[in-house]
Amino acid sequence: MILSEMEQKSPFRIFEKSIRGGLGKGNIGIFMARAGVGKTACLVYLSLDDIVRGNKVLHFGVEKSVDKVRAWYDEITSNLVESFHLDNANELREKIERNLIIMSYMNHTFSADKMRSSIQTILQQGGFTPQVIIVDGFDFEHATRAEVESFKKIAEEFSVEIWFSARTHREGQVLNEHGIPAPYSQFEELLGVIVALDPVKDAIFLRLLKDHDNLNPSALHVKLDPRTLLVKTRYT
Repeated sequence: MILSEMEQKSPFRIFEKSIRGGLGKGNIGIFMARAGVGKTACLVYLSLDDIVRGNKVLHFGVEKSVDKVRAWYDEITSNLVESFHLDNANELREKIERNLIIMSYMNHTFSADKMRSSIQTILQQGGFTPQVIIVDGFDFEHATRAEVESFKKIAEEFSVEIWFSARTHREGQVLNEHGIPAPYSQFEELLGVIVALDPVKDAIFLRLLKDHDNLNPSALHVKLDPRTLLVKTRYT
């Protein structure tokens, strides 16, 4: 299979169709799940899908080193090459090198101001204008509404879409009337798309909780394969 075929067959085409064409510039989306369920794998695969389509991605690893984030990309890339029987793996790897910047913030130093400063520095250097921003590891549980509003403003100001991972817990989480758990329910109006990852036996199903202004969205027909860490259609 060649790279353009892999793009067409990506399960994210189904995902995008389910959320009316995608997250969209100026919006924030989250993948929420308990620790170890697959949030990072989803974000990395989403990032690679954008890279394959020629978009530039800025990935912030929060409390994760650049090497650790890079290792995730290497693993998911290898799994993609094997699963799609890709003829020219080097073409994909060259695209990743051209279209991905990974930044790391450790010791609780990440913030909206740091994100804004990093984007401005990259733009001033020239040659790289991100269309998609990935944030893996941000602590929503201690975030204020003002902070999340700042991320939303950044998405609008720089005309990017921002995807976050969001941690939930097995017990004790209070859901609002739309099934969105705290603390994310308090940011509901600032989040364009909310996706929950539900582990069930040998698969992890992606469940759409919010699709822009629709708080009663249809079921997603995609799942995460826990063996390959790849997002697949529900029927593969």
